[in-house]
Amino acid sequence: MSTASRTDEADFRSALRAKNAASLSIGSVLAVSLLSIFWVLDWFVIPQHVLVTGLLRLALVLFGGAIFVTYRIDRRRIAANVDWLSLVFELLIAGSISVMCWLHRGYESEYYAGLNLTIITAGFLFSWPLRHSLVAHGLVYALYMAPLALGAIPVDDLGIFLNNQFFLIGTVVIIVASQNHRYRLEARQFQDELALRHAKVSLEAAYGKLKQMDRLKSEFFANVTHELRTPLTMILAPLEGLIEEDVGGLTPQQKDFLRPIWKNALKLLKLINDLLDLAKLDESHLRLRVERTDLTGLLGEIVEHTRPLATRKKIDVSLETRAAADDLFIDLEKMERAIVNLVSNGLKFTEPGGELHVVLDATEEEVRLSVSDTGIGIPADQLEHVFERFRQVDGTSTRRHGGTGIGLSLAREIVKLHGGRITVESELGRGSTFVVHLRRGDSHLSKDVLDRRGTRGPTAERRRSEDREPREWTRAILERRDFRFLGIEDVTERRIVSRPSGAPRSTKLLVVEDNIDVLRFISQQLQDVHEVILARNGAEGLDLARRMLPDLVVTDYMMPEMDGLSLLRALRSESRTRDVPIVMLTAKQRVEDQLEASESGADAYLTKPFSPRVLRATVDRLLERRQEQASIVAQEQVRSLEVIGRGLAHEIRNPLSYLHNALHVIGEQVHVITRAACEPGPLEEARGDAVARAQTKIEKMLDICRRGTSRLEQLAELVRRVTRDGYQRTPVATPLDTVVEDVGRLVLPAGETPPSTYLDLGAGGACVLCVPEDLYQVVRNLWQNALEAVGPDGHVAVRTRRDGESVVLEVIDDGHGIAREDLGRVFTPFYTTKDPGRGMGLGLAISQQVVAGLGGSISVKSEPRVRTCFRVDLPTCPAESEGTTPG
Repeated sequence: MSTASRTDEADFRSALRAKNAASLSIGSVLAVSLLSIFWVLDWFVIPQHVLVTGLLRLALVLFGGAIFVTYRIDRRRIAANVDWLSLVFELLIAGSISVMCWLHRGYESEYYAGLNLTIITAGFLFSWPLRHSLVAHGLVYALYMAPLALGAIPVDDLGIFLNNQFFLIGTVVIIVASQNHRYRLEARQFQDELALRHAKVSLEAAYGKLKQMDRLKSEFFANVTHELRTPLTMILAPLEGLIEEDVGGLTPQQKDFLRPIWKNALKLLKLINDLLDLAKLDESHLRLRVERTDLTGLLGEIVEHTRPLATRKKIDVSLETRAAADDLFIDLEKMERAIVNLVSNGLKFTEPGGELHVVLDATEEEVRLSVSDTGIGIPADQLEHVFERFRQVDGTSTRRHGGTGIGLSLAREIVKLHGGRITVESELGRGSTFVVHLRRGDSHLSKDVLDRRGTRGPTAERRRSEDREPREWTRAILERRDFRFLGIEDVTERRIVSRPSGAPRSTKLLVVEDNIDVLRFISQQLQDVHEVILARNGAEGLDLARRMLPDLVVTDYMMPEMDGLSLLRALRSESRTRDVPIVMLTAKQRVEDQLEASESGADAYLTKPFSPRVLRATVDRLLERRQEQASIVAQEQVRSLEVIGRGLAHEIRNPLSYLHNALHVIGEQVHVITRAACEPGPLEEARGDAVARAQTKIEKMLDICRRGTSRLEQLAELVRRVTRDGYQRTPVATPLDTVVEDVGRLVLPAGETPPSTYLDLGAGGACVLCVPEDLYQVVRNLWQNALEAVGPDGHVAVRTRRDGESVVLEVIDDGHGIAREDLGRVFTPFYTTKDPGRGMGLGLAISQQVVAGLGGSISVKSEPRVRTCFRVDLPTCPAESEGTTPG
């Protein structure tokens, strides 16, 4: 045992002794009270021994009183000796009760109940380990039984003796078991409490380290974020030169390729600036360069730039100035960022056709700026969280609007830094109103938040380490309108890409992505070779996929309306889009997400940032594979038609042979009748008999002709039902037995000795809700496989029956069987054990897909060289309520 374990054990023992000592104090009070009261019983039961019992009870009362008084004076001493004190106290009480039994009636005395009471009381009061409990209660029993063992007291009434023994021993067993259970529970509870104490100490230490790490993290975050601005500046500067043709001319297509890079670099710079300011706020390092400002002019510039951008989203933006606001002392740049964040937030959550109002009002003490929209509103339980950093009201993967959750938080922090506050009111479906409250003058501004450099100047701007970057050019970027109003431009952007001109493409690709820039980029990468269809969310993508039937789908994971995973599952659940290749293109890089997408049917999973070459190669590979699969399926269909053709040839040959033979006989008999009618002779009666015999034969042959033509009509109807062209794939209630009978007429080999085929159709009209052609294909595949597995002397059995709410189809053959190692792969596409050219390995795979789509199951059992059984279980449906049967 380790030192820590020994220490924990000692602590538990000490705590247990303290608890038992308190219990012993309570027990002493109970003993003093009850022993005194029970002396009255002695007067009535054993009055001749009342003096002896009184002395015994008095001794026990004195002992109990001494324990109680000592516990009050020195609890530690009682706790240190509680193990033997509690044991002695119980034995003394049990011994006195045993003496009273001996004095009364021996082993027939009712005083033995006192022993039960003593044992039960000790069991309730003390937490003893198993060994201690066995010793204590065992000694109690031994004291009671000692006179019998010594022959001092006989047993006069065996029945009463046994009765008392059973109850006394039962009490001992129950109390020993319960005390042991209680002891174990307390030991476990002590360990849990000890673990909690250790965890608390560890958490306190971890919290201290976490605070230190958080401070270091903030410093590191601020430094790294700041350092990112320099390389980003060196990306933006050359890009600007290329786009503005400062370094040579570029084609319009090349400029279109570079503009998204420029715009996203600006977004990254804006995000870095926001994060840097948040880090400075955490460390109270963000400073204001305040100056007296007329807020009306700032609002007018913001609204003037916002209107044309909002027009793209069909949102009306208005500005109303109700009071002057020319005595505000604010940091113009930072306050503009706060207001732009509020405006862009309103535009983001306002649907096309809505309105956004900016109102400037004032009182003597403060200026109020409100930004109201007619957007979707904010739930009441989320209002208190809208300003939390990195918080999104809708944080699901299907949220309609993107964002980092920084804008409103930064706006509030900037306003608070100016000594103001932001409030919000909102109603779901009616819009939201954000109100900025700013105090007039500058007396309320804390000196701790003011920049010591005051106004901006070329000298002051180079005093801090952050100014070591190319400051002049960076300042020019920050003051550009396309940077200052970047957030508004993003939330109002509605244009995607223009359709390329030129010859039509042979393949259609559907790209589903909620980020317009990514959507444009993917389109640029694929539109030269493919016709690209674009969708902004999963719901729109699903609708386009159903209408356009693309050859391949590229989809993002996290999108509004419907996420990529839901889109994937929806496409896989529909027969028309089930086989369309799907590429999941997402920023989610967890293995769990990749597994979930793969299990749902994704053919490829690419993570952002992605390589355009990898995307194009993946698309080409999946399209090539789909083309190969289509070719293989076509070959399988041709093979299936050959099998059907052989069966039809065999079926048609028989009635044609009947017709040919019947027509020959009819011709001969017509010649007989003609000759009898034309040849003169005296034997008129003989000629009449010949004509009558000829007529009889002709009637028989005509009956054969009618049966032959009827058989041909049945075959034509059967072929129409099984392979009719242009049928609608509408599920109808289809009788399984009818399908089996029809398929049986087609699959038997022509021109060969057929195997013995046994039909046992016991489904009794049970119907399956399905596309009949699919069910025909399943039955035909299984039956044809069985026929090919047996020789001419083999046997094939096809059985149907009801099984509760299901109908069962079994196809059994006594052919060569399936090897055990092949059983797990028989339903795998393109897997076959047949010789080359004898099969493509798709029949069973297609059958499994069809059965699964009908909500059923297909299984196989095989004993090599004995028998093979394919079993299909399908749910039934009522024929009259689900549709009409085929044919």
